[in-house]
Amino acid sequence: MAVALILQGVSLGDTVTLRCHLPRLAAWVWLYQEGGRTHNKYKDKEQDAVEFSFGNTSWKHAGNYRCQYHVSEPLGTSEKSDPVELVLTDHSFRPPNILLRSEEPVVLGSNVTIWCWRQSYGGTICLHKDGRSVPPGASTLIGLAWPPSHSLG
Repeated sequence: MAVALILQGVSLGDTVTLRCHLPRLAAWVWLYQEGGRTHNKYKDKEQDAVEFSFGNTSWKHAGNYRCQYHVSEPLGTSEKSDPVELVLTDHSFRPPNILLRSEEPVVLGSNVTIWCWRQSYGGTICLHKDGRSVPPGASTLIGLAWPPSHSLG
């Protein structure tokens, strides 16, 4: 079973759809928001997925979601799906600055430091590579410096 985010780059006020794909034809499907709301729908025999849509998204919609299904014959409940994260963007904040720095010309295997900063804003800055968030401490996996004050070895 899988949960998919149908719309990426969601801004406050957008409509977003989460789709739960199921291996069984008829089932009750639950969508769980971590630390938040639970939604459910019945999926009939002709559907292989159930969609949950949220209009006019607000901060309460941000977070991790998981799907789970329940069937009556044979009676059972699935494990919860892997999570998908809904990240909302507020365009009233100016984007952060980014700077790449190297002591030598950049070639494959070079050390590169990536600096991200935002003046007068106390929030968290997230680094992304190829459209995916880069978790702190993952520098050796993706070839980026994290946190930005350290360079790769």
